Amino acid sequence: MTRERRMTPWKHLKPLTLGMLMAVFALDAQAQTSNAIIVESVNDYGPGDQLVNSIANGDGFMQNMVFAGSRWATGARYTNSAVYDTDFVDFARNSLGADQTYFDRAGRAVAFFTGHGITHHGCSTVSCSTTATCNQPGTATGGGFARMPGTCRFSPFDAPRCCYMVDRQAVTHSTGDRFGGLINYTQGPIRFGESPQSGAWAGAGTDGGANLVVLDISHGILPPFWAHTFVNASAGVQLIATMMTAGGDTANVPDRGATFAMFYRANENNRVSESWVQTMNSLPANEGGGCPGGGGGHGFNGCGCNIVIGMDNSAARAAGSMAEGWVQLANDSNDALGNQFYSARWVCNYPLPATNQNAWELP
Repeated sequence: MTRERRMTPWKHLKPLTLGMLMAVFALDAQAQTSNAIIVESVNDYGPGDQLVNSIANGDGFMQNMVFAGSRWATGARYTNSAVYDTDFVDFARNSLGADQTYFDRAGRAVAFFTGHGITHHGCSTVSCSTTATCNQPGTATGGGFARMPGTCRFSPFDAPRCCYMVDRQAVTHSTGDRFGGLINYTQGPIRFGESPQSGAWAGAGTDGGANLVVLDISHGILPPFWAHTFVNASAGVQLIATMMTAGGDTANVPDRGATFAMFYRANENNRVSESWVQTMNSLPANEGGGCPGGGGGHGFNGCGCNIVIGMDNSAARAAGSMAEGWVQLANDSNDALGNQFYSARWVCNYPLPATNQNAWELP
């Protein structure tokens, strides 16, 4: 499989040194730590819409993280109709929100959701040879979802065509939902990780706590809009891990969560970012339909990537999030102090033509 690494500025970054990374993430023996894990999993989306494997996927993650001698503890587990969209909504942004009690509660080391994501791709049928010509989001299929910026996107499934920014959303299905079962983390009242250590810079107070958010869903990110997708939700969270599709869809497999957690069990000094992206390589090639010209599905019904993003207030801290081991993940002093810079890493199930966003975008 192709392993690609991208460290890119939300604003321009300067080269980093090892000393800078060590300074950012040196452990403080007196620091506040978080060790609770919450898993929210949805199989049942109503008649004819059953994911089958989400609960097994979430349970596998929890069971392989929390065991005798583990540094992690069970925070909460919710499944199917017990998963509400309000669990993810920030109370400071909307009075119906209850994330401070559920998904983003103080003390959460990892908040893991597995279920549906929306399918709107924001793409048109307009062919292109450069991104500069993609400036008409009204041509995108699917109604009024798309907006600028645009991109001249291509993949093994698609010749270059103009695609546009579309809000990404996770989906729940419960009578307790108050936002239509849609968790709009791109523009909605979603803020992850706002802790006393990160501060209240995101306008969400300091009642959050998640250090790592995992969104194991369809189309968690569409390339190359990873920064646009998560700048709204990044409010102190150290890392966000999700799926990026370039054609086809995420496969709803039962073992992605367990495989991810096994990297912790193997060595708690393994980097969290590396654990997530190498989870794709560790899944069987026959899990998913595979990508044309690729080496198998590895958790995708098409062409896709495991991707992890860290945002912070400086180049060094953003890049340093990629270097965090599982031990450091628990340290709340590593919570993000801003979202002006980002760093991202991905591994895809097919060979890429470039190591930056030109792997999907014609400049």
